[in-house]
Amino acid sequence: MIRQFIIGSFFTIVITAVVSCHGKEIKEQLNEQSEETVELKNYTEEKVTVQEFVTWCADKNNKLNKSKDIADIRFDLSYRPAPCMAYLELRTETYDFPKFQEACNHYYDMSYFNFRLEVIDGTGELLKYKLQSPAQYEERVKYTSFEMQKDIYLVQGNDTLLPGLFHFERIFEVAPYSTVMLAFDNKKFNKDSEFTIIYNDKLFEKGFVKFNYKNKQLINLPNISGL
Repeated sequence: MIRQFIIGSFFTIVITAVVSCHGKEIKEQLNEQSEETVELKNYTEEKVTVQEFVTWCADKNNKLNKSKDIADIRFDLSYRPAPCMAYLELRTETYDFPKFQEACNHYYDMSYFNFRLEVIDGTGELLKYKLQSPAQYEERVKYTSFEMQKDIYLVQGNDTLLPGLFHFERIFEVAPYSTVMLAFDNKKFNKDSEFTIIYNDKLFEKGFVKFNYKNKQLINLPNISGL
């Protein structure tokens, strides 16, 4: 569990760097396609490098990444496949493909998502946004640490699933956003079929925020050469 939590803390920075340095052709091709074309395209026939795969997964134009703006708050949810998680786990080590394969195996049992809450055009710490009292700040800290995980769940058919892993990362005064690394047990839902991840926002009282993933969106991914 510690491995996943550490990775969550560095995901945004590392992904940004990878997008700017690798997979330029894939990103340009994806940007040129309409939303309908992206929806229909079969990416499983493509062969890419590890870096290109990470770049593709981070691209906001594909269906792994969802975003909702509700008034002054932006909610982003991004699926992180096992190779992305493994890539970040080994980011400080000399690249070794067998070691990469072994790291991937640590993540295949669960589906990982990066959930980000951000004040649009805001500054300062997220939990201090429109703060009414010091007591309210303490309530927000307690909520994000112990209660928030009960308000995020995956719905598929008649089944409702709470995350098996949850970690809220506070950035304090650095930026007006925070991220949550969460994961759902693959044995408890069918990732090939349509499902919805719902957040019942009690932090800023924005109501139910829903992110829908359609059939096969989590498995319609490029193949990494050699994996």
